Amino acid sequence: MSTIRNGVDVDRLTGMIEDVKKDPGLAKVGFRVVSQWKGGLQCHHVASSYSIGNQKLNRVKNHAISTDEPTAILGKDAGISPAETLLASLASCLSVGYAANAAAMGINIKELTFEITGEGDLQGFMNLGDVRPGLSSVKVTTHIKSDAPAEKIRELHDYVNSHSPMWDSIRNPVKIEAELDAK
Repeated sequence: MSTIRNGVDVDRLTGMIEDVKKDPGLAKVGFRVVSQWKGGLQCHHVASSYSIGNQKLNRVKNHAISTDEPTAILGKDAGISPAETLLASLASCLSVGYAANAAAMGINIKELTFEITGEGDLQGFMNLGDVRPGLSSVKVTTHIKSDAPAEKIRELHDYVNSHSPMWDSIRNPVKIEAELDAK
């Protein structure tokens, strides 16, 4: 019988770690999202396939989100904004990190919530002045309830923040390429 902690199968997690130690190529992941403009500032995004190791896989079910801007930023408020999507991605990744790493450390989590704020300046998007178009700061406040001692929670917190893939992707430059297929 598997050990389940925080909804994570600890035996499978440990097995995956051991497999990757033997063959680091098993840790390579790739994700694909197809996005379609829906008019105005709205888009619909679908994730259906991914890769892990050398396997190309399809999700059991396609997952989709819709995005839009708030009305004060010329949208119709029909979905979460692109900036909010980025912040939600960070929160999702941190949640995975907390749940899995707490499970591996023997820590039971009762509640976990993130408050994440991102600050930016639309002047960059509008090409006004020398202002970058993206977010200039992100602040994460983690609220966690657990019976674990404070020092174990601090250890977990520090570990998760230093090993979160989305945290790293936001914090460090990522190689990005743009191709155009105009018809």
